[in-house]
Amino acid sequence: MQDKIVGVLKDLMSFKTYQGNKKDFDKLFNYVKDKYKSLFIKEYEFDGNKALVLSNCDSKNFDYIFCCHVDVVPISNYDYREDEDNIYGRGAIDMKGSVAVCLEVMKNVKSKKKIALFLTSDEEVNGNCAYQLLKIYNGKFALIPDGGSNFDLIKEEKGLLQIEISIKTKSAHASQPFNGVNAIDELYKVYNEIIKIYPIPCSSNEYITSVNLSKINGGDKVNKVPDFCTMTLDIRYTSKNSKEEILENIKKINKNVNIKVIFENPIFKTDLNNIYVKNYLKVCENVLNRPVNIIGCESTSDAIFFSLKKIPTVIMNPDGYYAHCDKEYVNKKSLLTLYNIYKSFIEGSDNI
Repeated sequence: MQDKIVGVLKDLMSFKTYQGNKKDFDKLFNYVKDKYKSLFIKEYEFDGNKALVLSNCDSKNFDYIFCCHVDVVPISNYDYREDEDNIYGRGAIDMKGSVAVCLEVMKNVKSKKKIALFLTSDEEVNGNCAYQLLKIYNGKFALIPDGGSNFDLIKEEKGLLQIEISIKTKSAHASQPFNGVNAIDELYKVYNEIIKIYPIPCSSNEYITSVNLSKINGGDKVNKVPDFCTMTLDIRYTSKNSKEEILENIKKINKNVNIKVIFENPIFKTDLNNIYVKNYLKVCENVLNRPVNIIGCESTSDAIFFSLKKIPTVIMNPDGYYAHCDKEYVNKKSLLTLYNIYKSFIEGSDNI
């Protein structure tokens, strides 16, 4: 089975499914529809982004829903490579390795439960496909392999707050900076104060609110003191902070700064006392032959849409790391382990 899963992963990684490359998205979805045609398959499109729902029955109400995305962030080289242990390349851990696992689970699992797999194409942008699918479908429990590493169970994913801050000041000739107020300088002072309040974490072990300066734009002439500047900040906040608190703290730094919220997602939390979550953890411990680490995760995912619909959800990744980085990889054996966890959980829960 490991070879089958890895083979599917390699096929999926051959498609360059970055946003805007409609041709390769179509190729990937056609590949899935052909290879897994024994399943019930329905195709959707939301705001130009495709999604597939594969299921073992013709229903809109499921016991279990897997949710995976096939889109990746852009990179200059989409070729994958492998060694004895790992597959390396864009999408390996985020998250085509897990897509391959879920596809094979859907094909091979034997259960009376009603099961579905959502395959979306816009998680790296805004997750609208998952949001729209949950207006059509419902489930009792969701499994999303899109966070953490090495079978950690994610108890919380940070909230996402993407904002644009801007400032208007006074222009002057570049030779006379004393006659103007440099907008880039002023906004950078604001940023420096922000990261004093929310220091940049040094590793995943430092689970705190973080701020990333993603873009900055200011000035239009070399010989001019710039009188306008904008910064785009990507803020990932924990349950110790709130969106309202963060925005208020930024406003206090400089009253002349304008703040525009571009995109936001609330914090995701897993109810560790939920019966499905407890049963899932027992299966994991049996398959792994060890306790499961329960941690917070700095990223965000489509899990939030299930949480907002009050569908209990678990997030767990196989062994892999460096999502969105040149060194991205997934461990081959861990894909089989994830397959065994999912299959054991579903087939062992027919009496629940």
